[in-house]
Amino acid sequence: MLTIVAVHPEVYEGTAYKVVHCRGALESLERALLGVEARKRQKMKFALALQIERLANGQSMSNENFPEEGDLPFSQLTGRRAKFRALKRLPVRGYCWLSDKHQNTWFLSHYIKKDFNKLHESDIQRVHHNWRALEE
Repeated sequence: MLTIVAVHPEVYEGTAYKVVHCRGALESLERALLGVEARKRQKMKFALALQIERLANGQSMSNENFPEEGDLPFSQLTGRRAKFRALKRLPVRGYCWLSDKHQNTWFLSHYIKKDFNKLHESDIQRVHHNWRALEE
């Protein structure tokens, strides 16, 4: 049973963090799931929801299922360049970052179906665009 509370479909409150889907993120999840066998889509959604629950509740996440993926833009607020991560449930990934501006908040930028290892520039740019909209 999920212990997170869905404030509305884009926002989840856990015991440690709020997890917020950026504009268009849930639509990108639906597109990514089209690349998953129809009979496995619900199971995939449930598995991703469990990962979001772990994230929202501040539970430990393995580097295999929650790897660092790339650099975020330089932050004037912190004076550093942080990393973004991926909620990874093969073949779907959801790119996210822990906000410096919004306390205890993870933002999920977008999801992709990923059956390759290299991080595409278009995904980096999409994360950066969402980061700038929320963090600057």
